[in-house]
Amino acid sequence: MDRKYNLWSFIVCLILLGLSFQAFYASYNRTWQLAPDALTLWLLSVIVFIIGIMGFKDKSSKRARWRSWLTLLIIVPLSIAFLLGVAVNTVARDHIETTQSPDNKTTIDFYTLNGGAATSISVTGIVNGPVWFKKRIYYEVPMHEVDVEWKNSHIIVINNHTLDLDKGETYSN
Repeated sequence: MDRKYNLWSFIVCLILLGLSFQAFYASYNRTWQLAPDALTLWLLSVIVFIIGIMGFKDKSSKRARWRSWLTLLIIVPLSIAFLLGVAVNTVARDHIETTQSPDNKTTIDFYTLNGGAATSISVTGIVNGPVWFKKRIYYEVPMHEVDVEWKNSHIIVINNHTLDLDKGETYSN
């Protein structure tokens, strides 16, 4: 059983690492984020940490010992990063408005982001996709309010910026 703990904690650790890289890439390039929210990832990383500790009992080979140490070396920084993500999402992000397209197929949530004294207040718009998938389509700094108008089911005007959601258009300044 210890061998399974060792192996599964390592595999899930690598999956979490891949999901975190995909979330970072999606945020940077404004594509669909496949990873769940930061709280879910943090809870999974804590579970992997506990299972990884239990996997240290597997001393069947040198590879198993290396796998246990590598799991912990990866999961501890990931856990801290996910915890910071949870803190940012709960402290620095305030929900402004939720809007739906006229055909009720697209839902966009708008948030203000306040990073404190060193940053300006910004507005971000996130499209909710299937399951937990999300895509940031709008980001403007400095801004603290949002004016939304739907032209039709796929064209939206946000603070005088027109976006065609069918073409995958986004706005960021």
